[in-house]
Amino acid sequence: MSDSDYIGEGEIDYAKVMARGGANCGDEDFAVFACPFCRHVYLLEYEVDTAYLDASDLKKRVSVFNTCFSCVSCGIEIPSDTAWVGPRAPEKFKVLREEMSRSGWRWILKEEADL
Repeated sequence: MSDSDYIGEGEIDYAKVMARGGANCGDEDFAVFACPFCRHVYLLEYEVDTAYLDASDLKKRVSVFNTCFSCVSCGIEIPSDTAWVGPRAPEKFKVLREEMSRSGWRWILKEEADL
């Protein structure tokens, strides 16, 4: 797989996320990652390490600063011993375009004309 097969941070429409209640602590930086066990997709605000658990309710979130959490889909603990997003994240956490299109998070993406 190449980087173009995965959803990049630049494809997230911050205005859409903020309009639906995604504000966290200011200076938000968003990326998506997948549970490496069941491929459930999450939104991560990595400035203050917050995982958004539900694409339809951005109030459902958990702090992941120096900790992990159990996947809401499969119940397995997301490993905290490696990066979930960014260049150091293993492929198992990266979200494929087809996975994103099937997830509840597809609404956060910019329109193709905006890319």
